[in-house]
Amino acid sequence: MIHKVSTLAALFLGATLSFNAAATKTHYCFGKVSNVHLTKNGSVSASFSGVGSTPLSVTNSVVCNLQGGSDGHTSEYCHAMYSALLLGLSTQNTVTMWFKNNESSCPTGDWTSLVSKGLYHFRIVKA
Repeated sequence: MIHKVSTLAALFLGATLSFNAAATKTHYCFGKVSNVHLTKNGSVSASFSGVGSTPLSVTNSVVCNLQGGSDGHTSEYCHAMYSALLLGLSTQNTVTMWFKNNESSCPTGDWTSLVSKGLYHFRIVKA
């Protein structure tokens, strides 16, 4: 009896995890960094001019906080992101950002938080 209950529990848990993974979409967006700035509380923000088939076209959007955040981004991650954004700004190479959320399009707008839009991965592509 215990074996049947644990097997049923495992199947239920597996089905739940599969459903949750399917409900969260992942997608990526391309852009070029057009500005980078910091606030006195440590928020790193940037603007991106969209390029390609899935353009990231946002202005003054928060990408992380230098002190880390409740979203799981660490302080070290944000320092590295800030450095990479400055590199992307100076070289004008294309950046790719991956998002994990329930949306199917790239974020747009002004003063939005890319963190709240599910930002979880970042890459600069050499031209």
